[in-house]
Amino acid sequence: MPLDYPDIFSATLGLSESWQVTDVQFTAEEKRLDITLAYTAEGAVYCPLCGMPNSISHSADETWYHSDFFCHATYLHTRVPFFQCCSLQSVERPWSRAGSKFSQESLC
Repeated sequence: MPLDYPDIFSATLGLSESWQVTDVQFTAEEKRLDITLAYTAEGAVYCPLCGMPNSISHSADETWYHSDFFCHATYLHTRVPFFQCCSLQSVERPWSRAGSKFSQESLC
């Protein structure tokens, strides 16, 4: 039975239903794992400060890095949606929670 990589990585990353693993690439020679994520929720997003519903205003490409995820250098690639309410905010990124060891890569 083949492994279901999207389900395995979704569970390990603690992804909510709003986030989906859309691609997994593994390079054994480089010990590198690239995981592509997509935000798939439709409809309003709710401000964590005031609870009001908002619409996504734009999104931005982000890459996050972990040096030892499943014993490999791992890169998460995604477009993160943003909305404006009490301040400019992004939707929740489950992999960025405290203790996850993923850090955002600079695009410079």
